[in-house]
Amino acid sequence: MQPQAKNREQPFPHLFQSGRLRNLALKNRLIMAPMESNLAADDGSVSDLMREYYRARAFGGVGMIIVEYTCVDRPLGLGGNPQLGLDDDALIVSHGELVRAVHAAGSRICVQLFHAGRQTHPKFTNGQQPIAASPIPCPMYRKMPREMTAADMDRVLQKFREAAERAAKAGYDAVEIHGAHGYLPANFLSAASNKRMDEFGGSLENRQRFPLLIAAAVRQGARDLPVIFRLSADEFVAGGTRIDEAMDTARRLEAVGVDAIHVSTGCHERIDRNVDPVWMPEGWRLPLARQIREVVRIPVIGVGVIRHPQVAEQAIAEGSADFIALGRALLADPEWPNKAAAGRTADIRPCTSCNWCVAQIGTGHTPVGCAENPRTGRETQPQPVFVGSHERAVVVGAGPGGIAAALTLDRAGYSVLLMERQAALAPGLLASAAAPKKDKFLWYREYLAHKLRHSSVELELSNATGAEDIAKHSPALVVLATGSRDRVLDGVDGLELPLVKSAYAVLAGNDSVRHGPVVIYGAGEVGCEAAKFAAAKGFEVILATRSSDANALSRSTSLRIYREQFIETIKAYPNIRIELGVTLRSVSPDAVHMERDGQPITWPAGQLLLAVGRVPNDDLSAGLQAAGIPTLVVGDAVDVRRIGDAVHDAYWQIRDMTRRVNPQGAPIESVDFL
Repeated sequence: MQPQAKNREQPFPHLFQSGRLRNLALKNRLIMAPMESNLAADDGSVSDLMREYYRARAFGGVGMIIVEYTCVDRPLGLGGNPQLGLDDDALIVSHGELVRAVHAAGSRICVQLFHAGRQTHPKFTNGQQPIAASPIPCPMYRKMPREMTAADMDRVLQKFREAAERAAKAGYDAVEIHGAHGYLPANFLSAASNKRMDEFGGSLENRQRFPLLIAAAVRQGARDLPVIFRLSADEFVAGGTRIDEAMDTARRLEAVGVDAIHVSTGCHERIDRNVDPVWMPEGWRLPLARQIREVVRIPVIGVGVIRHPQVAEQAIAEGSADFIALGRALLADPEWPNKAAAGRTADIRPCTSCNWCVAQIGTGHTPVGCAENPRTGRETQPQPVFVGSHERAVVVGAGPGGIAAALTLDRAGYSVLLMERQAALAPGLLASAAAPKKDKFLWYREYLAHKLRHSSVELELSNATGAEDIAKHSPALVVLATGSRDRVLDGVDGLELPLVKSAYAVLAGNDSVRHGPVVIYGAGEVGCEAAKFAAAKGFEVILATRSSDANALSRSTSLRIYREQFIETIKAYPNIRIELGVTLRSVSPDAVHMERDGQPITWPAGQLLLAVGRVPNDDLSAGLQAAGIPTLVVGDAVDVRRIGDAVHDAYWQIRDMTRRVNPQGAPIESVDFL
């Protein structure tokens, strides 16, 4: 994070000047981007939890919220479940309640109108075959859609117009058409997915025809409300929408009455270009927004990996965008706008693009969450309470989970001692950040160090404590956040030799790679990251795995589409060689000896890095429990998972404990301490 601003004047004057969309005045240039949340009620209405989720972001100071994808034609147009709808008058009531809640919290509110087109699954559409520009399956869902007829188009246009009318009746301040990311309007725009032979396919002008009709229908239904069109400036697929086509489309959208262009990128098969992974640089889409802005007179909204106010300020100041949309940044910290306005940049909890949030909705099919913010998507859950006893609490392990526990206990009124056996704070975050283009994890580490410095937590590094030493502090509570350790590899001779090292220890900075070639045994996430780390230092690398399936590399990566892109980043290194189907048998001073299909293989090696998995490190709990000391075990010490699991585990266990200890305690309503 950048240093905290010291002057009392507005540190980001462009970002916090007022702006206009058509006749709508916004208090600043910050907009909450629409993001799937899985918080809608089963009937498509706004649930109480969803209302509180958006209200928290409104209180955080954003100028306008764009409510997530809202279906205009259920079930055929659904892209997920649960999902908001505006295809029935009965849904107006709950949307109106959301509008009033957001207005009362100080923000304007827009709703995004949505039709999935081919990017859906029959399990969402109640068994109906999806509709599309052409009968070409979405590469993610792989279900054959049927080509839309003229009657289909008329019906969809009517659905969009009626949904816009309902949005106006509900009190929304603006409407947005989701014309990006491969959904129905984008499906027609893209030559990769639109192969029609009629007036709606072929030339760019023909492919624009149906999306422009949608825009005109929404313009009619929205009355005098601003209409925004979200547009993929580049789909990053062969034959797909390119920036030159998007620029022409933006001009034509303006001509039919669209009031702003929201510039995004990608589609389902390139989700890494619309829900960016950690290796995508901050603000990388802004040059595309600038190109769109150069050809239209209406405002342009820029979006995509904008994490720091300095980046947002510069984008507006230099003319890349008129407004900045924040997505995952507001999942991590709803107070991002207020903190930026006050110059408290060091206090902004930084999104690292770890996409723990995406894993929750994409594979877990659970409410959206944030690795760093346990209350995102859980705003209605009871809070921890103030205990105020000033009793001693000892937390062992200063990773994200341990720090979360320590900070929560500190705010609850305990006297907290945080002990870490390593010399560095959060060594696991150092490991996560070690490979090329993963420095965003250092943002989070710096943020946690900042929060500790401004707390009452006592921190002791290089303290490899035991249960007896902990007991000397007479703690009322011990939290074990001792993380994980390397799995022991049995039955292999030579592992004691100097060339054998832990891949994880190298990534964490506790060991180093000095000699090549480097052989890495184990191709999970740690092994793959170690391969990139060593290759970037110029070593020749062999990445060896027992699996015979190349697609099994980094199998623990949560989402398949990210794993595919992750593997491509490995294959892009000319000095990484992947060896499948091999088993390590022994190690000699300058070689490793493998076996494949019963045949011996020997490779010269200057270094062997072992990455054969991690197991929970819970050596202290038995001794503490035997001493009668109340003990909580959190994070990887329970089960080796991700950063978000450790943070959430710590926060919610401490929450439950404080409510047991002091049932009448005052709630700790904010997580700004965390």
